[in-house]
Amino acid sequence: MIEIGYHLSCEEHPPDLLVPCARLAEEAGFDFVTISDHYHPWTDAQGQSAFVWSVIGAIAQVTERVPVGTAVTCPTVRIHPAVMAQAAATSATMLPGRFFFGVGTGEALNEHIFGDPWPSHDVRSEMLREAVEIIRRLWEGGTYSHYGEHYVVEQARIYTLPPEPPPIVVSAFGANAARLAGEIGDGFMNTSPDAELLGTFREAGGAGKPSYGKLDVACAPAEQEARRVAHQTWPTSGISSCVNCTPFDVSHVLN
Repeated sequence: MIEIGYHLSCEEHPPDLLVPCARLAEEAGFDFVTISDHYHPWTDAQGQSAFVWSVIGAIAQVTERVPVGTAVTCPTVRIHPAVMAQAAATSATMLPGRFFFGVGTGEALNEHIFGDPWPSHDVRSEMLREAVEIIRRLWEGGTYSHYGEHYVVEQARIYTLPPEPPPIVVSAFGANAARLAGEIGDGFMNTSPDAELLGTFREAGGAGKPSYGKLDVACAPAEQEARRVAHQTWPTSGISSCVNCTPFDVSHVLN
């Protein structure tokens, strides 16, 4: 079964526009809504980056049917996973049965704000695995302590919990990440449809689980104007994902 969702770009639009857009997406019949979660946008031209958990609370008040999920949150570096577990649990409580928690290993461009060394992809994958373990355990209720390789949780308890924990959808742009998503996730997410990575996800334990593929579009009265807007606002969409990328001129991508 194919469902069509609408993405709310926190990088481009202020929260007072995102909230009515979510309501309009529901009214238009979209099957779900996703919303980005970063500290910084991808480019300065995008110009926005609201605190997504406040926006989700507002969306919960103006929608009734449409599922809402983050696409995606980095629950490992900028905010401790125990706090992320609480934020997601609150959102799931306010959106009963229609919130899903999209997570990923994060990008330095969006999340690197504390000045400490940015972990390698392999280390961030380990951190994500441990973070998801902490989040799921806290969602079970009761008091929980954890002393792991990357995180410590000391006698934490989430008191506001939904009747059922929300699904955790794991973002992946490479084979290793797709395998991790299959092992620890309730679903798979990518910024574009990728049959090979989807196959890896399913082979690693993701068979029968939902998968999400994103498609960026630019709308304008004329094609050349759409190309200009796309290149100015979302040049990163034309760059293939890699672990150790070096910057290069992307002006050819959308020309």
